[in-house]
Amino acid sequence: MSTTDRTDQRRVARAADGRRLPAEAGRPAPPAPETATARPPAAVAWAYVMVIVATLAAIASNVFEIAHQVETGVAGAATTGDLVLTIAFCALFGFFAEMLRAGRQWGRVLLTVFTALGLLFTGLGLAGLGGRPLVGPLQASLAVTSLVPSVIGLVLLFAPSVNRWMADVRQRNRTISQRLRKAVLTAHVAISVGWLGLVTGMFAMSVAGATTHDAEQQAAMYRTMSMLDEIFLGMTSMFALITGIVVGAGTKWGLLQRRWVAVKFFLTMGVMMLGFGAIHQLILRANELVDEGAVVRGGELDAVGWSMAGTAALALLSLVFMTAVSTYKPWGLTRRGRRHSATKAAVR
Repeated sequence: MSTTDRTDQRRVARAADGRRLPAEAGRPAPPAPETATARPPAAVAWAYVMVIVATLAAIASNVFEIAHQVETGVAGAATTGDLVLTIAFCALFGFFAEMLRAGRQWGRVLLTVFTALGLLFTGLGLAGLGGRPLVGPLQASLAVTSLVPSVIGLVLLFAPSVNRWMADVRQRNRTISQRLRKAVLTAHVAISVGWLGLVTGMFAMSVAGATTHDAEQQAAMYRTMSMLDEIFLGMTSMFALITGIVVGAGTKWGLLQRRWVAVKFFLTMGVMMLGFGAIHQLILRANELVDEGAVVRGGELDAVGWSMAGTAALALLSLVFMTAVSTYKPWGLTRRGRRHSATKAAVR
């Protein structure tokens, strides 16, 4: 065996042992694979606890409201919808909290969005500015009890230690699987179409209620709108937002990395606020006036009807615009998206 052959054998043996050859001494070592079990900081565990406590308090408040409806004899289809929505939110918040503990960025995004929405809606309810009224001091106490841990959990979600930990694991845990993405996207499209249909129907009924000369037809329109609002509208808008956030934050598009996705996100929030703060209140007022035997033409009932038509038209136009944005995907990257792309290019 020649000297060259023996040298080659030694080089092969060293490579098999994982040792670097002399010719490779100047090359950088390949990056070590990421550990699959990066330990989350203590702030994540405390944020998880705060989210669970706030969710349980909010659910208890909703249960007391449902019990009050049953006791007073006003329970109906809307009460059943409230119960279904309560169970769904309990499961969803638990799932989002588990995704946070697993290092999923979109889990933290969803928890942040819905914690902020809960703070807003509970604050409006306590102030009597919108939404359903709080039933008695016990429900108000539970609402406040849910507010405090929500604020603490929201602050802990963005503690420096949590930000560093999310930065370490987010590249591995950023996106959802292809199968889950298709399932969530299908649900998002179906729910969004249902939301658009509901708003279109409510716009038509509000115009019919504002222009009719028949008191019975007017009462029927407003009562039907009240049923759709209490049972379906809030549920469809909320789940359209949930699935949209998962599709955005859990895929390559990102939630705030492209302008068209960011525009859809904020418009969805705006339409939800319009429905909760304006359309819902107008429907309640219209039905109160109908129960009081208000006149068909003129007066406050006529003004409420046209106000409902205007707000429903604004919501409808916003949903149609979001549909067009989803189809054409205009505009480019946001400033955040450009920074993210530059970081990925540098890593490559």
